[in-house]
Amino acid sequence: MIDMSRQKIIRRLLVLRKLEFFNIFWLPICLYVALTSRNVLHWQPYAYGMFLICAVLAQGVFYWHLKLQIISKTGKTFPDYFHALFVFFKWVDVVLLLIYPVLIFLNQITPPVNFRVSIWSNLLFLFAILEYTNYYHYQLSHDNLNDLRYLIKYRKIRRSPLFMDMLRYQKRDRKP
Repeated sequence: MIDMSRQKIIRRLLVLRKLEFFNIFWLPICLYVALTSRNVLHWQPYAYGMFLICAVLAQGVFYWHLKLQIISKTGKTFPDYFHALFVFFKWVDVVLLLIYPVLIFLNQITPPVNFRVSIWSNLLFLFAILEYTNYYHYQLSHDNLNDLRYLIKYRKIRRSPLFMDMLRYQKRDRKP
């Protein structure tokens, strides 16, 4: 029998996993509608920013799925590949995030690169950075009472759940 607090955690993880998965499809559709309704010609920076967001969201879906498996099946831990895979994802994300400013720079110095940014495409890129930070470093989203209580009580944002799990598994992997 699963106790009520574990039931709440399972429900929360299910919601997180489903919402992130839904957003992987919903956000690009919204962007497509917005760009086509405005007849935006230089869509590449928007598409790249959305790609970054969706890549991080996909990693989040996988993380919440693994976390859900651990909580719902007592005694189970993250798979052996967990730490190495998410370290890999983290560094791929950093490289992908660095490509955006490089493309802006190349657009300025070489005519064949057509990467004209706008304030809106830059905001989309900023959102990708925030999403990356929210998963891999600090919990930026505070969408429930527990998160808000922590923020009020300690007057700081906490480390993200993924960061904490990666830290735990890094230490576990280093033990002889």
